[in-house]
Amino acid sequence: MLTLGQAARMGTVPATGPAIRHATPDATDAELRYWASRAEESLTKLKSALEERDAWQAMAKARLLPKPSATMSWWTWLRSTGSSFGL
Repeated sequence: MLTLGQAARMGTVPATGPAIRHATPDATDAELRYWASRAEESLTKLKSALEERDAWQAMAKARLLPKPSATMSWWTWLRSTGSSFGL
């Protein structure tokens, strides 16, 4: 069931001057229940998307390689191994 405002926006009722909305309580309650259920569905989808994102982040963090404790130049490494490679 369309409200007067919805019908006016669709062009089925001419919008001339301020309209007085007359709705039965049953129609208003049904409309509110409909929109509340749509909002709950959207919220459920959003929560599942956030949980999925958090799971992916946790998995990515677990796969990160640890930072090297100290960077070492190739010359320092070569000297620490005792190699001279024929030098």
